[in-house]
Amino acid sequence: MSAYAITILVLAVAYTFYMGYSDGSNAVATCVASHSLKPYAAIVVSAICKFVTPLLLCYLIDSYGVAVTVASLIDQSALTSGITPLAGFIFLLSTMISALLWSVVSAVFNVPNSTSHTLLGGLVGAGMVTFGSAAIDWNAVGIKVILMVFLAPAICSTLGFLLEKAVYYLSGRFTRKVEKVLKGAQVFNMTVLSGAISLNNTQKGLGVYLLAAVLCGGGFSDTQQAADGLQLWVVILFCSAIALGLLLGGFRLIYAIGKKLFALNLMQSYVAQTSSMAVSVISTACGIPISTGQVMTSSIIGVGMAHRVRGVRWQRVLKIAAGWIITFPVAMGVGAAICAALNAIIPGGSL
Repeated sequence: MSAYAITILVLAVAYTFYMGYSDGSNAVATCVASHSLKPYAAIVVSAICKFVTPLLLCYLIDSYGVAVTVASLIDQSALTSGITPLAGFIFLLSTMISALLWSVVSAVFNVPNSTSHTLLGGLVGAGMVTFGSAAIDWNAVGIKVILMVFLAPAICSTLGFLLEKAVYYLSGRFTRKVEKVLKGAQVFNMTVLSGAISLNNTQKGLGVYLLAAVLCGGGFSDTQQAADGLQLWVVILFCSAIALGLLLGGFRLIYAIGKKLFALNLMQSYVAQTSSMAVSVISTACGIPISTGQVMTSSIIGVGMAHRVRGVRWQRVLKIAAGWIITFPVAMGVGAAICAALNAIIPGGSL
C-alpha cells in the first residue's frame, strides 16, 4: 500500500470515528428517552452491534452496496483514464479535508449538519475539479444523494405518522403487560437499527478507501475489484472507529434527539424507532447512503405530528431542515475550492 493510500485510509477512518461520535447516539436516543434502557447499557450494546454488524455482513457475505455507490459517483472510466497517483491523492485529500472542515465549522457555529452529505458533497466537488463535471455520475448524485435529502425525511415522517395513528387506534386494547413487551421490542429494534446505521456509515468511509486503492497506487483497476480484495484488518479498523466514536460521544447527544424535538412516551418512542429501523435497513440493502440523523429526526417529527402538531418544536425542526439542505452544496463548493487550491500549489498535482 502506498503512502498516499495510507494517508487517505487514516483520514477516512478518522471521519468514520467522527460519524460514530456525532451520529452514533441516533440509534439509542429514543430507547433511553423512554427509559427502556439506561444510557450506559444502551450505548455499550449499540457499540457492540455497530462493531459486529459491518464486520459480519461486509466481510463474510461481501455486502458493499453503499461503499460501491459512494465510489461510483465518479465514472469508472474516468478513474482508469491514466490519472497519476498524486492527482488521485489530491482529489481524495481534498474530499476528506472538505468533509472534516465543514464538520468542524458546523459544530463551532451550531449549524445542523449531515455527516453523510458533507462527505459526499466534498467528493463530488473535488471530483468535478479533478475529472471534470462530465465524469460525475449525475444520475446517481441526483437520485441517491440529493433526492434522498428530501425523500428520506418525507418517507420517515409519513411512516412515523401512519404507524403512530395505527398504534393509537389499537392502544385501547392494550394491557399493562404490553409495556414490558414494548420495552423488550424496543431493545431489539435498537440493536437492528444500530447495525443498519453502522453498516451504512462505515461503508461511506470504505467507499473513499476503495477509491484510494484504485487511484493512489493500490494495484486495483476498478473499485469493484478493490472491494473484492478488501482485507479483513481494514474492515476491522472502520468498525472499531465507529464503535469507539459512539462510546466517546454518545452521552453528549443522546437526549438531544429523544427530547428536544418532541417529548416521547414509550409507545411513541417505539414507533419512531421502528420507522427509522425500516428505512435504514431498506436503504442500506439498496446501497443508498443515507443520513442517519435525518432518518431518526424525521421519524420523531412524524410521530409528534400524529399526536399533536403543536407539540413539535417547529422552530428547531426548520433550523435542522435548513442545515440538511445547505450541507451538500456547501460541502461541494468547499471540496472544489480546496482541490483547485492544492492543484495550484503542489507541482504536478493536476491531470
